[in-house]
Amino acid sequence: MLKKMEMNFTTDETKMRVLKIFGAITAVLLLVGVSAAVLNSVVATPVSLREAQIRGWVYDLGDVGLTSKRQQAETQLESAGEEAVPALTTALHSNSPTVRANAADMLGFIASTRATATLIQSLGGDPVAAVRANAAWALGEIKDVSAINALERASVLDPSPQVREMATNSIANVRDALVQRAGRDVSMVNVITVAPGQTNTVYLASQRDLLVSRDDGAQWETLPQTLPSVASALAVNPTNPNILYAGMHSQGMYLSTDGGHTWQSLTRNFSNQAIGQSTVTALTVDPTDPMRVVMAHGIRIGDTGDEFFPLGILSSNDGGKTWGNVTDLQEGQTVTRLQIRDGKVYALTDDRVLISALN
Repeated sequence: MLKKMEMNFTTDETKMRVLKIFGAITAVLLLVGVSAAVLNSVVATPVSLREAQIRGWVYDLGDVGLTSKRQQAETQLESAGEEAVPALTTALHSNSPTVRANAADMLGFIASTRATATLIQSLGGDPVAAVRANAAWALGEIKDVSAINALERASVLDPSPQVREMATNSIANVRDALVQRAGRDVSMVNVITVAPGQTNTVYLASQRDLLVSRDDGAQWETLPQTLPSVASALAVNPTNPNILYAGMHSQGMYLSTDGGHTWQSLTRNFSNQAIGQSTVTALTVDPTDPMRVVMAHGIRIGDTGDEFFPLGILSSNDGGKTWGNVTDLQEGQTVTRLQIRDGKVYALTDDRVLISALN
């Protein structure tokens, strides 16, 4: 009896071991099967003939010089249009500077807003000036309002004069497209600005009218005759798009905290109007400190105000209540655009960029 019980126990134990081994083998086989299926779906996903064609044309952009093969590739890519955008944006990360530069160029010809974000990355971070220049040009052809702030940074901060010039030209292209969408005459628009971080908010100054769009320039609200004078510069607080600074052609500077509906003068805080007509030529707000405002200003002399004398660059650390001098400007050094980076202010003039430390 004892032997029979022992034998039964041994038999049951063997069965259990066999079942466990069988279960383990089955689990492994299932896992291998699933892995193989997943791998097969990744590796063996067929590329369509059209995709293969586009990739081939993008590859041909690497030809140095305008070879017939590259010319044909550019023609085909432009004809492909939106279909070619994914491959071309991927090519902006190529190891070949030639491919990157020519891919940016082609994206400008296609002018798809789908390429805006990647082109902005290239404009701000590609180590090759030719690539950055082509990216700046392409953004001007696409005319996407979300690119304006990146173009403005490049127009002042980029070390390459070619890139700065291309970015400046592209800003004008985007500006003109926005003005047309707003239904205004380009010659009657003085300045535009886009809210940092909220690029759907755009302000446009046309004489004393202020136009506001909160949907990338598709629709506009007009605040008639709300500006104290003809605006020469605008800047928006980076954390609150309703806080707006406006530099005037002859009445100094004003602040609005309600999106341009009402204004208060800041001119007495930095200028004695008795010596002339105070003019602000450029404005910016520190993207890392919304209370720091920097401006370039001067005075206009005479009844018509035709003679302009630049005075200097000033900064405020309290939102415009008080101002300190950053640097003096010489005759002829009219600043048209300002940027702040790493505790320094960069000022674009006609022929160069002035760099000064901020307090």
